[in-house]
Amino acid sequence: MLLTMGVLILAGNTCYPIFLRLIVWSMQKLLPATERWDDLRHTLQFLLDHPRRCYTNLFPSQHTWWLLLSVITLNAIDWAAFEVLNIGNKAINDLPTAAEIIDGLFQALAVRSGGFYVVPITTVRISLQVLYVIMMYISVYPVVITMRNSNVYEERSLGIYADDPHLDALNEMHEKKQSFFGFVKERFLGPKGEEQTKSYFLHQQLQAQLAHDLWWLVLAVFVIMIIEGGQFERDPANFSVFNVIFETVSGYGCVGVSTGVTYDAFSFSGSWHKLSKLVLCVVMLRGRHRGLPVAIDKAVLLPSEAQYQAEEEDAQLRMERTVSRRDIV
Repeated sequence: MLLTMGVLILAGNTCYPIFLRLIVWSMQKLLPATERWDDLRHTLQFLLDHPRRCYTNLFPSQHTWWLLLSVITLNAIDWAAFEVLNIGNKAINDLPTAAEIIDGLFQALAVRSGGFYVVPITTVRISLQVLYVIMMYISVYPVVITMRNSNVYEERSLGIYADDPHLDALNEMHEKKQSFFGFVKERFLGPKGEEQTKSYFLHQQLQAQLAHDLWWLVLAVFVIMIIEGGQFERDPANFSVFNVIFETVSGYGCVGVSTGVTYDAFSFSGSWHKLSKLVLCVVMLRGRHRGLPVAIDKAVLLPSEAQYQAEEEDAQLRMERTVSRRDIV
């Protein structure tokens, strides 16, 4: 049951684009090779070839593989941390070995997006709780970065086509002998020149996303601390700076995991004043919308002459940069 729920949690959240492309690809492969199904087959093939022209959460093959790799990596870190960091923790080690392993896997799958947990958060090691805060904060990053990396207009919006000294420096780098890791990087990131541009793009995206998100959380935590100042003195067993940060990040990531309170069966935020709850609601609304595509996303634009012209300009700029890189190498 836990494994089934874990798969459903992934399919409805981070792995939704992966399952969506798998469904489209499977349908395209399973259709009979007859004239009757030609139109549908061509439609599905167009979706596979140009996914970001049609839907914000349908990615090209290379980006989908990258998303799958990132999901596996993050969940593996959570799972391994649950098993390793809880060594010597009586509340966890008293469980049967098989149950402990399955519980750790389910908690790894659910803590970043599902909001479910089979072991009370307060019973795990504080180091694992800190890791959960980090994972909840970056829960939307794999999909958002992939979405914006696959957007044909995102380069234009970030000014990557402008004269940038960092990109000029990248263009001067010579291609080194390919190693095994170089082959893996090329498989997931593309050819060398393309990889350099995408690495710069990813760096820009992470910087922008972190700067855009962090001040919301800092401001929200500060305001909640002011409102709940008296609670820290009256109830030090439940109120701590870390618990407030944990609850705020959980709300911002729209996860729902909570440390709870010791005297009743509701979440930690249930013991806050109404104004603090209102602040948390604002944080949740802001966090819910941070995964939206940018306004110039191809999948949300109606066809127009200006759009076609922008596509032609982008294609020409990409071609010029490719030629210039080849000449330098």
